[in-house]
Amino acid sequence: MRFGAYQERRGGDLIVYGLFYDPEGLTPGEQSTLRAYAADHGMKILTVPEFVEDVFYGFAYDLRAQIVGFNLPFDISRLAVAHGLARRQMRGGFSFRLSKEPYRPRVQIKHLSSRAALIQFAAPRKQRTARSERKHRQYVPPRRGYLVDVKTQAAALLSQSHSLASLARFLKTPHQKLDANGHGRRLTKQYLDYAVNDVQVTWECFISLSELHERHGLSQTPMHAIYSEASVGKAYLKQMNIRPWRSSPRSAG
Repeated sequence: MRFGAYQERRGGDLIVYGLFYDPEGLTPGEQSTLRAYAADHGMKILTVPEFVEDVFYGFAYDLRAQIVGFNLPFDISRLAVAHGLARRQMRGGFSFRLSKEPYRPRVQIKHLSSRAALIQFAAPRKQRTARSERKHRQYVPPRRGYLVDVKTQAAALLSQSHSLASLARFLKTPHQKLDANGHGRRLTKQYLDYAVNDVQVTWECFISLSELHERHGLSQTPMHAIYSEASVGKAYLKQMNIRPWRSSPRSAG
């Protein structure tokens, strides 16, 4: 992780366009290029730890906002400062620590297939339920978050695997993915254009898929809860109030 770009939105309105970077990952000259680009485009600039704390946790966890990305498992793994194996219902997946603050929950990722992954916040260490509530056997569930991987949503709703470039072409979004001309090279204005454009293309793909999800009429199943074509089928059964046979009472023999 050398740098990244992000947007903050309220509904569909763009509030903040920003960049974040790892001071140890960029040379002084590249940092100057980054700052100049941010100044020219009116963009906010943060270090990676500031982005994780103020944006990722500040919005996704503290404010319960929705996080949208393309191939989120990859991006989250690049932000991690440590990792381990997930436990309990996420057993078989990974647990990523993004913040050095002990009260911040880890992010758990479990791949279901090559096209889909479960992504959620782990339960934090601190007690979530007040003592008075525990006495009455009332418990506050952990915040699992609303993390939407556009790559997964596209596979589930379109029954096709897509890269960001092919998905943007398929959906005919206003912005299309640019050519990177190679990764890992010296940071330039052109490469920053590429990264910033990727964020906008991801957003436009998300909007198109959200409209498709809305046309399905699956109001009882939000986007972040759909992982595959099977999820879409289950969502239709739920919408029709048809209970799974395993949860139905057994008939008398």
